[in-house]
Amino acid sequence: MKNDLGFKFQEYEIIIKEELAPDTFLFDLKGKYNFHPGQFVQVSLDHFGEATFAPCSDPDNKDFWQLCIRGSGAATNQIIKMLPGDKMKVRGPYGNGWPLAKLLEKEIILIAGGLGLVPLRPLIFEMLRNKTEFKKISLVVGAKSDSQILFKDDLMEWSKKLNKLEAYVEHKERTFLCEKGMITQPLKKMKPSKNTVVLICGPEVMIPYCNNILLDLGIIEKNIFISFERRMECGIGVCQHCNIGKYLVCQDGPVFSLDKIKEELIK
Repeated sequence: MKNDLGFKFQEYEIIIKEELAPDTFLFDLKGKYNFHPGQFVQVSLDHFGEATFAPCSDPDNKDFWQLCIRGSGAATNQIIKMLPGDKMKVRGPYGNGWPLAKLLEKEIILIAGGLGLVPLRPLIFEMLRNKTEFKKISLVVGAKSDSQILFKDDLMEWSKKLNKLEAYVEHKERTFLCEKGMITQPLKKMKPSKNTVVLICGPEVMIPYCNNILLDLGIIEKNIFISFERRMECGIGVCQHCNIGKYLVCQDGPVFSLDKIKEELIK
């Protein structure tokens, strides 16, 4: 879904701020925000620049919407210092979201590494609200450690509603519902059908490993969808810094099917 809003900003008041993980905060922003799961926004902070985030709340919520922000650079380290009552400058939404129409009547596997659960969370809300439209929904979550797993309350609730939920961490610290290991481990044990569609979001170093396993399991390339929202810069195709070969992530993505993007990834 192309967007012609350009650099037009709107301000949204922060009403709740919650720490989800070290240096990672969930901000509730007042008001209704219209977006499709998987789209992204740009947040601007005077004197520090901009940063890209995917809205992570239920798209149907009419009272507030949410951004999950981890401090990892000049702009984000300042944004996470903001408090309830402050106003966040936002432009967007931009990009194409997850292909919900292509998921209907399919078996779905969602793979979320680290912050990758953020762009998938709105889709999970949508899918659970319309669960009868999908044959099966499985979620695999991976993180460095227990403390870095996001949305733990959601995961506990989703574990009762999804057909399968597995969480793996490289360094196990506590007793949260997770196993010690890499996110690729549970994938190798899966038995997908020809009707399976996979959605992946996480560190780019993770993606080729997941793709290779999924292809070995017989999942075809056009049924593997990957979000590259981490590559985003200006968000509107001006700077060209988010390119993957001939594609601009902000204009043509951030979600791509593997058959469309694979040749560009190896260039």
